[in-house]
This record gives sequence, structure tokens and C-alpha cells, in this order.
Amino acid sequence: MSEITRESVLKSIEDAAERMGLDLEDLQEMINEVLEDCTAKAHRLKEAIASKDATTVKTIAHDIKGSCANYGLLTASEIAFTIEKNPENSSVETADELCSQFEAFSKLDLDKTI
Repeated sequence: MSEITRESVLKSIEDAAERMGLDLEDLQEMINEVLEDCTAKAHRLKEAIASKDATTVKTIAHDIKGSCANYGLLTASEIAFTIEKNPENSSVETADELCSQFEAFSKLDLDKTI
């Protein structure tokens, strides 16, 4: 997986803002809230994977995938999609990777303008 840079993520967020008809600054203001929500969901996802609850895994992964795609967090969306496609065989390590993505995004100060 390629390195996440602030510039590449901001470009994806800019594209998402344009697609959604929002100002970039408005979308950026929502980012921390989205990251907090997705991080909480990723932790619940890990629990569902560990308990082999495929239905819950699929539901949570779908939610994360959509939220992340809408906000331009494409790498995390792709990981969530991978989990959603095959919930029965998803690993806690993949969910850990998703949590790591959200941690990396948080460190990029995405709510600050370019």
C-alpha cells in the first residue's frame, strides 16, 4: 500500500467536496468527526471479526466504506470494501490496518486548509 501523504488525501477530499457540492473548508471541518466515528466503528469491527459475526462485520465494513468514500478517505474505503466482500474470512489484522489508517489520517491535520 502506498504511503499516505497529506497532499494526496487533501486532493481526494477536494474531489469529494466538488462531487458533493460543498466548499473544501466545509468538508474539512467535518473530517475529525468522521474520523472519530469511523475509528469507533473500526474497533467494533475488530470485535465482530474476533467473534466471527459475519453479518455485523459486513454491516460495519459497509458503513465505513461508504463514509470514507464520501469524504475522500479512499485507502480506508478500499480496506473496508475488502472486509465487506469477504466478512467470513476477514482478519483482526485487516481491521487493525483500518484503525492504523484512521490514526494516520488524524495525524495529517485534515481539518486545516492547504
